[in-house]
Amino acid sequence: MSAIKLIIVGGFLGAGKTTCILSMAKKLISKGKKVDIVTNDQGSQLVDTNFLRSAGLSVLEVTGGCFCCKFDEFVDRINNLADSEMPDIILAEPVGSCTDLVATIFRPFKLNFASEIKLSPLCVVVDPRRAKKFMLSGGDVEFPDEINYLFKKQLEEADIILLNKIDMLTQQEVKSISDFLKENFKGSTVMPISAKEETGIDECMSVILGSVATDRVSMDLDYDIYAKAEEYLGWLNSSVILRGSDYLDFNQFIVDLLKSIKESMGAQKSGIAHLKVYAVSDEDYAKASITGVDEDIDFSQYMKNRAKNVSLIVNARINIDPDKLASHVDRVLKDTCSKWGIKMDGIKTESFKPKKPEPKYRIK
Repeated sequence: MSAIKLIIVGGFLGAGKTTCILSMAKKLISKGKKVDIVTNDQGSQLVDTNFLRSAGLSVLEVTGGCFCCKFDEFVDRINNLADSEMPDIILAEPVGSCTDLVATIFRPFKLNFASEIKLSPLCVVVDPRRAKKFMLSGGDVEFPDEINYLFKKQLEEADIILLNKIDMLTQQEVKSISDFLKENFKGSTVMPISAKEETGIDECMSVILGSVATDRVSMDLDYDIYAKAEEYLGWLNSSVILRGSDYLDFNQFIVDLLKSIKESMGAQKSGIAHLKVYAVSDEDYAKASITGVDEDIDFSQYMKNRAKNVSLIVNARINIDPDKLASHVDRVLKDTCSKWGIKMDGIKTESFKPKKPEPKYRIK
């Protein structure tokens, strides 16, 4: 059996990694390739996993830590897919606060699994709004320096930087941000795309499939700053069953919920790295997200019909104490449900700060 191609798609929280992976998977499947996916997060109850599965894709998870810290589990998921699904390609999405992938993932794979796994170039997806803030002021003022350091380091080790969401930019903005990225990250190829509109996906897949990961030197990384960056973010994952007294427009419910959480975080002066919601009723589903207190709500998928009952998942990664985050989200969810005459059943919530990153391997 020929080696499986592994494409790792990293990038900061809210960059559009999952939408990018979905677009890549669609293109590959349309060309007759068998594609599977491995997602990753510090917690459980993941919006992205459910969203990708709703799109008909085969997805396994590594939860409770990043790929590098859960390396054996990551390998186990790949082996499970290889044995059960026999894919041509596996797309893997590391958690959005993870970096140092060359030293902790790529080099260990090359050392131990070179005959079974062929690594594609490391792709890092970037949100143009964050890139623009970095370009104009050296970072995002909503976040402390440590988080901006993490963002920069993710770009620094990329083989390919995918400048995403160009459907939201003018041609001049695409050029200026691309030029900035090329100038500041000279070891990387910069490719503008819109994962949502599938613009540029054919071109980037041609480059990714036609090359292999470079044997570049692992970057210098201060793990104390890295750990501090992750520590600043409160993480929340919550799931609940919503029961309406009538058939309701849950797209509008999601808008009301996200707007209220955004306003609550804005009042706390807490920067939003990523806030996303997934709602499903039978085979109908919606996904929407926000990537900043000043940003608009972006729907990746709308529900096609009104619904009476839905399962809802909320994932939030915000610059606030996790207990305070849980309290704010719980209050807003209850208030929004009360406004809509919706009953809540079986709510499950976890909120925490990620543990200090301790990769199993770090091969310089």
